[in-house]
Amino acid sequence: MTIPDDKQKKSPADRFHQILSSTPVDKETDQRPKSEVIARLPKKAGPSDSSAESPAPPASDAQSGLRLNKSKLLPAFWTFASIVSIAVNIVLLIVLITVLRGLGSVNATGIGSGLLGGLYTNFERMDQARIRANIPVQDSIALNMDIPVQTTTGITLAQDVVIPNARVKISTAAFNIDSLANVTLPAGTFLNVNLNFSVPVKTQVPITLNVPVDIPVQETELHQAITGLQATIRPLYCIMAPTALSLSGVPVCR
Repeated sequence: MTIPDDKQKKSPADRFHQILSSTPVDKETDQRPKSEVIARLPKKAGPSDSSAESPAPPASDAQSGLRLNKSKLLPAFWTFASIVSIAVNIVLLIVLITVLRGLGSVNATGIGSGLLGGLYTNFERMDQARIRANIPVQDSIALNMDIPVQTTTGITLAQDVVIPNARVKISTAAFNIDSLANVTLPAGTFLNVNLNFSVPVKTQVPITLNVPVDIPVQETELHQAITGLQATIRPLYCIMAPTALSLSGVPVCR
């Protein structure tokens, strides 16, 4: 069964063509070139539409010119600011150096000569000093020896002493006696006696005493160190005070 042409269902393309042309779709419209149909279609809006964006170039040119001017001005500004900062710092540095030189010329000589002079004089006093002290000694000494005794001494008898078989010689005008006899020495008799013997000694002897000490520093090893320090600072001391004198009145710089 066939459907009449006027009742046939139209395709979407036919309806779209009918909307654009506001005329019924017929065979003549179907026979139009496709290029005309495509040309009558609404164009898609976007960056490809050059006619709609035609006013934009002037604005973009102005913005690009402004950005170009900013990019040129900022480096120039920072360069100028850096030059000014460096110049100010140099001026301040010169002023500071000038002030320090002015103060140094006033006080450097006095401070230097006073400091070096004090060091040199004190080193000289140290070299001339003496070490004086009393050293307490508390100790014990062990003795283990034999002490020989050889001497002549006088003794007094505390009681009567009997000497048996002593040879007695008595010579008088009447008789002569020379024989052995027992002799009694009464108490209180004084006799000279020769002593010759050894005394053993084994004991601990405590010692408690103060030993006085008086040592000149010039006679010790410190003398060389002190004179070396004096020789080290002498050149600077002579620059600051060429007419300086030692404690004994001898010129230091000679």
